Amino acid sequence: MLNPIGTERVFMEFEAGIHQARAAEVEPLLNAWAGSGVRVFEVDTGDVVEQAAIILSLARVLPTEPPARGQSWAAFEDSLWEGIFQLKEPRVAIALHGKHWTNRLYGAVQDVLDVLQHVVEVLGDEKATVGRPTKLCVLLADDS
Repeated sequence: MLNPIGTERVFMEFEAGIHQARAAEVEPLLNAWAGSGVRVFEVDTGDVVEQAAIILSLARVLPTEPPARGQSWAAFEDSLWEGIFQLKEPRVAIALHGKHWTNRLYGAVQDVLDVLQHVVEVLGDEKATVGRPTKLCVLLADDS
C-alpha cells in the first residue's frame, strides 16, 4: 500500500496512490504541483490516532459532501469521495502531516489509509466517475 518514492518521480508522473515522502520534500513538491494546476490540500493531524479525531482533522481541510462529522469509516469514505469528485479536478493531492503517518500503521491510522486507498481507486475508475476520473495522490510526510 505505501509506496516510498523519490519526489522527482512522483512530480514527473503525478502518480495516483498513497506515497511516503520526506517532510522536507513535500512543500516544494506541493508548490510545484499547485503551479501546474493540481488541486492541493495539506492536513496536519498532529498526534491524533482515534477514529473520530482523525476524521474531524481531515474533514476540517478536505472537501467532504455531506460534511464529515466523525462518523463511521464508510460514511467518511463516501463523503470524501463525493467531496473530491464534486471538485471536478483531474488531479488532486493530499499531504498528510503528523507524527504517526509513517510509523504507526495499525488501528485507526491503518483504517484511514485503507479508506484513502479505496477513494484513490474509485476516483480513478472510469465507470465509477462516469468518464470523469480524478487522479488522487496522497503523500504521507515522514515528519519523524
